[in-house]
Amino acid sequence: MDSSRLWRPLLALIFRVGASPDDDEDTRLKKALLVGTTTMVSIAAVLWGLTYLYFNEPVAAAIPLFYALFSTFYLVVFGISRHFGFFRFAHFTLSLLLPFLLMLALGGYINGSAVILWAFIAPLSAILGGRWRQATYGFLGYVALVIVSGLLQPNLRTENNLPFELIIAFFVVNIATVSGIALAVLVYFVKQKDLSVQLMRKNRELEQAYLQQEIMLRQSEKLATLGKLSAGMAHELNNPAAAAQRGADQLRGEISQLQKVQLELGALGLSPSQRDALAARTRLTEERARHPSDLDPLTRSDREDEIESCLEDSGVENAWEAAPMLVDMGYGPDALAELGQSFTAEQFPKVVASQSNSYATHSLLEEIGQGVRRIVEIVKALKSYSYLDQAPIQSIDVHEGLDNTLVMLRNKLKGGVSVRRDYAADLPHVQAFGSELNQVWTNIIDNAASAMEGQGELVLKTYQRDPWVVVEIHDTGPGIPEGILPQIFDPFFTTKAPGEGTGLGLNISHNIVVQKHQGEIAAHSQPGSTCFEVRLPVDFKAIETPGDAV
Repeated sequence: MDSSRLWRPLLALIFRVGASPDDDEDTRLKKALLVGTTTMVSIAAVLWGLTYLYFNEPVAAAIPLFYALFSTFYLVVFGISRHFGFFRFAHFTLSLLLPFLLMLALGGYINGSAVILWAFIAPLSAILGGRWRQATYGFLGYVALVIVSGLLQPNLRTENNLPFELIIAFFVVNIATVSGIALAVLVYFVKQKDLSVQLMRKNRELEQAYLQQEIMLRQSEKLATLGKLSAGMAHELNNPAAAAQRGADQLRGEISQLQKVQLELGALGLSPSQRDALAARTRLTEERARHPSDLDPLTRSDREDEIESCLEDSGVENAWEAAPMLVDMGYGPDALAELGQSFTAEQFPKVVASQSNSYATHSLLEEIGQGVRRIVEIVKALKSYSYLDQAPIQSIDVHEGLDNTLVMLRNKLKGGVSVRRDYAADLPHVQAFGSELNQVWTNIIDNAASAMEGQGELVLKTYQRDPWVVVEIHDTGPGIPEGILPQIFDPFFTTKAPGEGTGLGLNISHNIVVQKHQGEIAAHSQPGSTCFEVRLPVDFKAIETPGDAV
């Protein structure tokens, strides 16, 4: 029969004494070590006591036998009560006193085979139990007992009934066993140290990998944001650029036609008064090109018909083309008749053509100018938004950042989304990372625009509430369900369809506000209304950290 079938279940049973289902792995290990140590020392104590009893040393024999009895008693108590503190204290105390009393009973260091070395097991057990303070007290107690033993040595008996050979054998066994136990404990802690070093190294590698991954994810989110902004900017820039290009193409033909008409007028020999009248009308044409007459569609249609009839009666070719421009210039039938009185019937058609061509030319120039100004405005806003060629940390006008963000997202806000600004007039500047703060506004406003699906109102409100500059961004979207509101700043959390969102936008915004600017960000929502509130410290001195340039 395999003997292991007997002792293995017995050992498992012993090591489970005092165990509780609520114990963690560390506590379970400490209990098992202490129970195992107590059991083995108790068995050794019985053999020890019987040996001393065989050689007629009843007092010395009683000490280890009583130790075994008391150890068995508090093992049973521990198994029932599971009071680990009491068990640990009892083991500690008995382990410290047993060798001391036994050595005194046998006659001191030599006669007792230096059995006091076994008292060193008490602080070693305390170390394994994780009680550093108790281990220190145990070691001090051990040293104190060694000193007391030395002081009592001269008063102890000089002989006992043990054979000298047995005393020497026990002496060697005591030294070897205690030294072996101390070595085993030392090896255990050295291995634990090596494991801790390896674990620290792996943790550091994991932290570096996590940091690298976080940097890559942040970069990915920035690129995603840049992609959305680029698409919007391409559309925004394309419209004025296309208008300017179209105006330039048309301007070539108008200038050529205007030059031709001017030459024909010059050949008709205008008098000085006619040239003055024509020059005055030309100056008015330039002004009207910048500020055309504002007529309702019905009035404009009626007036164009009247002007077209007058022009046809005066022999003007292509009257239907000149009529709308003359109406934009503010001409009515009376003004047109007054103009006709200053010129001959032969000159009048050329004068009308000159005026309409001049108006078309200046209108196209104005259209081109507006397109170019719009492009300049967008480029300026883009540069200010990204804080190109500027220090990363500077005094920031929150209103300017919000306005630039609206320019960046104008294409997404077009249609049925109205924007209302409720800005505090005396809002102070804040020290901040400008481009990253704009990323916060972009993430929140972009989410609001997506939630409203092209219909609703976006309200930007700012005010100072010491010691904060507060920015509130309201939208009239469907709202955020109460069940997921606490999770919206968690990384990778998104309610968008796969491929439409990374789940990092609000998490990055939270980190920028809270970690980099020591501010606060919160969201409040109910059906039909959502508000993101960002609080930035007025007097915060931002400190650039590694990774800011990523």
